[in-house]
Amino acid sequence: MVTTYEGLFCKHMKRFLTIPLLFVVCACAKESTDEQLGLQKLDEARAAYAQGNFEAARDSILSLRKNCPRAIEARRQAILLMDSVELQLAEGDSLKTEFYRRKLQHDQKELEIKE
Repeated sequence: MVTTYEGLFCKHMKRFLTIPLLFVVCACAKESTDEQLGLQKLDEARAAYAQGNFEAARDSILSLRKNCPRAIEARRQAILLMDSVELQLAEGDSLKTEFYRRKLQHDQKELEIKE
């Protein structure tokens, strides 16, 4: 009888260990997919910014923020790009321009410290 209980124990332990392991694998796969999608959105934003289409660049960054919550690296890089976009969009308004210029400098320092 001892072997029967040991066998049942092992069988149930395998089930208990398998299910959390599957969740971990799925979560990692989702994170990888988010990062890839985030980097794609970031590339779209950079291309739009390079063409001078600042509204489209901002929309791509906002889409990245909304749809890719786990794309940490892409979101980190998008902070500086968004600051640059906002600085360009604020051109002509001296108060906004100064605000976004200072924000860009601050974010650059903060991101350098965390690396």
